Amino acid sequence: MKYTDFDPNIWGNQSFVKIGYDKNAKQLCIFFHNQKVVYFDQVEEKTVFQFIISTDKEAFLKDIFWPEYEHRWLTSSLLAQTT
Repeated sequence: MKYTDFDPNIWGNQSFVKIGYDKNAKQLCIFFHNQKVVYFDQVEEKTVFQFIISTDKEAFLKDIFWPEYEHRWLTSSLLAQTT
């Protein structure tokens, strides 16, 4: 899985610090400031690109990812492994 950090000072996102995407598995993971990690399944690569270039990533999460994709929370130990 490839990871990208998001500086909240640059991007304006208040809830997450990093995302990862596995193109083969179509799996997106988002690492939140509160040490929680969520995985979204069956996410197309073009949707991830739309998310990355979105000027309001918080709204994209709320309007697209939460209602439209299956997701599951995992332990925060993953955050330490990917830094």
